[in-house]
Amino acid sequence: MAHSDAWKTCLKPRKELEEVLDRVNKSIEIKDAHIELSTVARANELVGFLGEHFFPNETLSKSIGLEFDEDLRNDLLEFLNDNLSVIVVHNRTNEIIASAGLALEYDGMPEVQLANKKYALIMEYFRHRQDDMDVYKRFKCNKCVNIAFLCTHIQHRGKRLATTVFKAALDFAKELGSTPVYFHGEGSAHASQKIFENLEFEIIHRFKNEEYEVNGEVLFKNTGDVKDLICYVKEMH
Repeated sequence: MAHSDAWKTCLKPRKELEEVLDRVNKSIEIKDAHIELSTVARANELVGFLGEHFFPNETLSKSIGLEFDEDLRNDLLEFLNDNLSVIVVHNRTNEIIASAGLALEYDGMPEVQLANKKYALIMEYFRHRQDDMDVYKRFKCNKCVNIAFLCTHIQHRGKRLATTVFKAALDFAKELGSTPVYFHGEGSAHASQKIFENLEFEIIHRFKNEEYEVNGEVLFKNTGDVKDLICYVKEMH
């Protein structure tokens, strides 16, 4: 994902960012695991981790039968190619067990053409009322950090790893460059919505899943007790 001058002029060098995350890691105690910054070498592993542990259980993806295929893999590799996601790595196995996917964005950024059609439908849902959820308009800023994927390995759930990696990602992102830093993200499940709200994100917009139609038909059916997609923003100094 190409950066505009909005990020190029302030983003710290990679070595400094790794040092920032090392400080964050030392401030957090996770049993049998530690925090790392995603890398080019781990990019395929991170995307595969999302394919196995995020999309099969994510409310909207499950509702429309999204399948993890090569198109989606390539879409995600492109989306996360800043390699600024924060991951929790198991000390013994060296595998990713939790992640907070971060992507740098800026005002006027062109829309990416997604190869996976069902993933594209979900992204269109996220953007269809952009004026009502515009982080740039809300804070009068020109760049932001998208908290895109919050995910925990299925065998490591119930350990508050999602909250831990989310907080680590915020602490890390605060030091990407100039401050304040602005965030946006969407909560499509009760668990992620609770984390956003516990970390004092502001609700900027709320969509009713059952009210969104494509060609006259409701797109997201059978979403269980998850009735809303909630859009969040936050300013951090």
